[in-house]
Amino acid sequence: MNSFRSLCALGLGLTLLSGCSNNPYPQASTKNDGTASTVWYQSLQEDPRTLDPQVQYNTVSNEILANITEGLYQYQYLKRINGFDVEPALADGMPVRTPNPGGGETWTLKIKPGMRFQDDPCFADGKGREVTSDDFIYAIKRIADPHIKNPTASPVYPTFSTLIVGMQAFYEKAEKAGKTDYNQPIKGIQKVDRYTFKIVLTEPYPQLKYWLTMTFFAPVPLEAVAYYDGQDHDGERRPPFMFKPVGTGAYKLDQWDRNQKIILTRNENFRQELYPKDADPNYIKAGFTAQAGKAMPFADVGYYSIIREAIPNWTLFRQGYIDSLGDNARGLSSSTMQQVVGGDKELTPEFKRMGLKKEFVPELSLFFLAFNMTDAVVGNNKKLRQAIATAYPAARYIDTFHGGSYIKPESPLPPGVFGNDLNYRSPSHAFNLERAKQLLKEAGYPNGIDPKTGKPLSIDIVFQNNGPGTARQSQFFIQEYAKAGIKINMRLVTFAELQSIQQQGRYQMVQSGWLADYPDPENFFFLLYSKSDPFINASRYNNPEFDRLFLKMKTMENTPERRAIVNKMIDMVNEDCVWLYLYNEAYYTTTHAWANNVLKHPVAFNTLKFRNIDPELRAEKQKEWNQPNYIYVLALAGALTALVLPVTLMRKD
Repeated sequence: MNSFRSLCALGLGLTLLSGCSNNPYPQASTKNDGTASTVWYQSLQEDPRTLDPQVQYNTVSNEILANITEGLYQYQYLKRINGFDVEPALADGMPVRTPNPGGGETWTLKIKPGMRFQDDPCFADGKGREVTSDDFIYAIKRIADPHIKNPTASPVYPTFSTLIVGMQAFYEKAEKAGKTDYNQPIKGIQKVDRYTFKIVLTEPYPQLKYWLTMTFFAPVPLEAVAYYDGQDHDGERRPPFMFKPVGTGAYKLDQWDRNQKIILTRNENFRQELYPKDADPNYIKAGFTAQAGKAMPFADVGYYSIIREAIPNWTLFRQGYIDSLGDNARGLSSSTMQQVVGGDKELTPEFKRMGLKKEFVPELSLFFLAFNMTDAVVGNNKKLRQAIATAYPAARYIDTFHGGSYIKPESPLPPGVFGNDLNYRSPSHAFNLERAKQLLKEAGYPNGIDPKTGKPLSIDIVFQNNGPGTARQSQFFIQEYAKAGIKINMRLVTFAELQSIQQQGRYQMVQSGWLADYPDPENFFFLLYSKSDPFINASRYNNPEFDRLFLKMKTMENTPERRAIVNKMIDMVNEDCVWLYLYNEAYYTTTHAWANNVLKHPVAFNTLKFRNIDPELRAEKQKEWNQPNYIYVLALAGALTALVLPVTLMRKD
């Protein structure tokens, strides 16, 4: 009898082993009508630092928060060829801009009536109330609150402190008093009625429309900040507001298990929004308008797994348990990209068979080495700077360290920003070793030798140390510049050290870069404006004519006249050779066949609502790609049988 039980146990164990699943997710949730929820599965590299709308300023936080909160405006999802423009979200129409008699301008902004916050216990009856102009005014005052520490004060206060009339005075008064009185007005933020308010600016600033898409200007209910105070209330400890946002977006925060997962669920109070019909021709041809006119969001749940390492992230994607890889601004790593994308930039046969979809995503970014224009050697010698730029093999660097997917820059403006010309080539940044040697001679350093000392010319480059790969990059610069007769000394430092060195001007060349806040040339040219902070103006460039054109250009609309000024500024910067361009970031994302409407946006993050899933196809592919490995089951069966049978035979004896 005992032997029989042992064999039964063996059979049961094998049955369980053969039927076990590697699915990392719990049982699918159900909606109120009993049907299964449609879930979008994605990964994040880390937890958000904060979900306070007026404080957050990093990609991971944005990835979550932009789907919970909304601004007055949002970027058009399928219209990108002619630049990135905005459309109303919570706003009732576009802004009305009027000049002020004493200078500057006033923006009049209207809210759609009937917009509601999500249901939340912070409200008296637990039901989300209507959004009013007071909620926007309160949010803007939070930008000017020096006492918010979630974990820091608002990072955009410096931008608006002197731009919005009275904001600096509000800040300084609160700082002096030791607390912020939200009943005190900001002169430049004026309530007109329940659904209308005005922002008064000290100067014309057309870029404000882009800021109004960001979480900084999203409405915040006073009740939520008061309720979520991080304190104990009758035995219930409430989280601080930085971990419990209350918004109007398509989703609301349902669960956050730090270092594990974040779950967003559908906001039942979300305004009616239909999938867009207007689209660029290439998106229409690719089928991105198939759901045009249908109500969003499509997915009921957004399930975000916190996965810090690339290998497990890649494994889950291959098994079908992550819907899109690279959708979270991680992109495909160089090693992964070589598996997925061939030398012809098309999917490799294996991944074509899997039905993967691929997208090439140019970021609105620029990374460069800034020449210190105040340095006695490189700052006063344009020919030398041009020689160094001309000796730099940009394409080889990109192929070697970024899998060939990054883009070689030709100007301070990356592709997609108004004023960038894809056909333009900078004469000062074209790789030509012989030309570099000639320029070096004209700069006073024939064959790389300083005739005054008879010693080789030596140039210091301050570079951020990001691990083992940085040493390889250092060797690249040293070896490549040796071919032109230029000796390079690489100083590898931490990010904190780099900031200090840059602030103090202790360098000849320093690594720097910028990821756009919004798609406007002002957001890149201000890196060269002489009155920008030295950490922003890394080159310490000081050109009065450039400054004059910058101040004129930044207040203009995108007209042919503005483009002509932008072109002149590009030529000026390239002729002066202020920067050595490294690359514009660009990467591939891959999406499974069951995920539709997946387009990475360079600056917008409120994209979860567009995702459309075919759960049946996903389940079918997951089953196909995750068949139990019966070799291990049979091996275990043999081992268990070898243990059980001798006992059975002994008892028969």
